[in-house]
Amino acid sequence: MPADKSEKTARLLCILSTVLMIICNAVAPVAMFLWFGAATPQQQDKYAIDVIAVTVLGCGAGMIASLIMAIIARLKEPGSKWALVCIIISAVLLVTGVLAAFFTVWAASQYQYYG
Repeated sequence: MPADKSEKTARLLCILSTVLMIICNAVAPVAMFLWFGAATPQQQDKYAIDVIAVTVLGCGAGMIASLIMAIIARLKEPGSKWALVCIIISAVLLVTGVLAAFFTVWAASQYQYYG
């Protein structure tokens, strides 16, 4: 009986990890492009830019939470292939997302507007 409960918990964690990973990777790129739209010479709504920046940071935290849930699922059910796939995909997407964010910040800092 305890093994069955552990298996259900691991499956639930994998489902949550997968859903969170999909949501964060769908929202983060759009929010990041909107956030860095502030580098244009046109006037931007400061409140909206702040909300978008918080959204980008929330997506990063969501990806970390997704990775943590997948690791916990793997610890609860060591033979779970789904948890292993979630760990690998979450880690790869987290690293590429961080690198993309750093590159975008660097590119935006190099932008010179001569109007």
